[in-house]
Amino acid sequence: MPEDWQLELSKKIGLTPVYTPSHEDFVLLLLYLDGRTPLYGEEALHVILFLYPYVPLSSSPSIFLPFSPDLEKSLISLKDRGLIEEKTEFRGGRHVNTIRLTDRGVAEARKVFSEFSNSWILVHGFVLRKGSEVISELEALKKTYNDKSPLELLKVIASKVESEGDAFVKRLRLQSERHEKLVIGIAKQLARDLKVLTRESYFF
Repeated sequence: MPEDWQLELSKKIGLTPVYTPSHEDFVLLLLYLDGRTPLYGEEALHVILFLYPYVPLSSSPSIFLPFSPDLEKSLISLKDRGLIEEKTEFRGGRHVNTIRLTDRGVAEARKVFSEFSNSWILVHGFVLRKGSEVISELEALKKTYNDKSPLELLKVIASKVESEGDAFVKRLRLQSERHEKLVIGIAKQLARDLKVLTRESYFF
C-alpha cells in the first residue's frame, strides 16, 4: 500500500487512484496480455520483467540469463493457489515449460488488468506511471520476447549490456565493482560472438 504522504501528494496533483502492484500482479497481468497467450519458457518471464524498468525486482545473473527470486516465489504461490498451470511442451524444435492462466487465474488476472487500467501505478516507492501505459509497454515486450529461444534471449541481454553498460548491469545487483566489470566485458564479447554466429547460421 502507498504511504499516506504519497496518497496525499497524488491527490493534490490529481493522480488518483494509486495502485501498488505486487510481483504476483505483474505475473498475472503479463499472462493476461496479448490475448492471454501463455508464456513459452520461464526464462521469458524473467527476461521480460527484468527488461521493464518499472518492476521492482531483485535479480541476479543465473548461468546465462537474469533470474529473480521474487518471480520464482510468485510462480510457486500462483500455482499453489490454482491460478496458473505449467506444462512441458515441444515447440519450435525445443522442449518448453509453458505457463498459462487457469480459469480461476483468468478471473483474477482480469481484476488486476482493471486495477492497472484505472489507476496510476506506484513503482519503486516514488514513481507514478499511468496504468494504461504500463499495460501497453508490457504487452509490447511480451509480443517481442515471448517464445524466443534461450540463445535469442541471451543475445538480447548481451546487446543491452554492450550498449548500456554500467546502468544496465547495476540492475543485476552484482557483488562488487570488479564483478560488474567482468560481466560487462564478457557480455560485450558475447554480443560480438553471437552476431558472428547469427550471420554464419544465416549463410549456412
